[in-house]
Amino acid sequence: MKTLKSIIRREGGFTLTELAVAMLVVGILSSIAVPSFLGARNNAYDKEAQASIDATLLAAETHYAQYGDFSDSMTATCISSTLFPADLQKQDPNIDVVLAATPSSGPRMVSVQTGVTWNSNSESLGCQAVYATALSRSGTCWVARLTVEGKYLVTGGVSPIIVKSDKNTAALGQVELTGAALNGKAYASFKPTSAGADGATQAVSNLAQAKTACSGLMQGTGVLATATNVVASTEFYSSWRSVVGAVAGSVNNTDAGV
Repeated sequence: MKTLKSIIRREGGFTLTELAVAMLVVGILSSIAVPSFLGARNNAYDKEAQASIDATLLAAETHYAQYGDFSDSMTATCISSTLFPADLQKQDPNIDVVLAATPSSGPRMVSVQTGVTWNSNSESLGCQAVYATALSRSGTCWVARLTVEGKYLVTGGVSPIIVKSDKNTAALGQVELTGAALNGKAYASFKPTSAGADGATQAVSNLAQAKTACSGLMQGTGVLATATNVVASTEFYSSWRSVVGAVAGSVNNTDAGV
């Protein structure tokens, strides 16, 4: 009887060795599963912010088709117009479009700024540029730029309008025409070092700085001179996928060598 009871008691529990092995297995599985989960979660967060920017740029294109540029519909003001966000808001009520000076605080809030472009003779072409920013819940600030006409974002041949090509192709070794202006949609991003998302986006020092810099006013300067946490005009890519696959964004941009 004692032997039977000892066997039942023995089979009802685990030895320390068995518990140690089980904990080791759980630890290994966790080390594999948790990063994958966090990566998938942050990827979904980023796509949410990107979708808001895409919808805002679509509204901007419709506005351009109707009015001929990106100035607002009432006063034809371009840079930091207080009315342009409302023009876009009417077209897509699902997106909270805010003033250039207001940083985005979430994926459904898009901060917009418009700007003037210039030709090679330093002649103004009018309000031909628009920027849009949105802060992902992953901590990454996503930035998009749309230009219709022009070669430079600043008079005097400064800050060329450049869109870098897709880096995730077989043409990786292709030499970029860094001096050639290219209009259209372009994308960039930056994130704080404390953000949970992985990727090749350039990091700023902390989340508070990223939130402050995630505004149309900050990202819509178009200037290559030293500017903390501002994406350089030459660091925009042809698609969101390219931004993730390449080094995008900049902490301290300089116009040296451009």
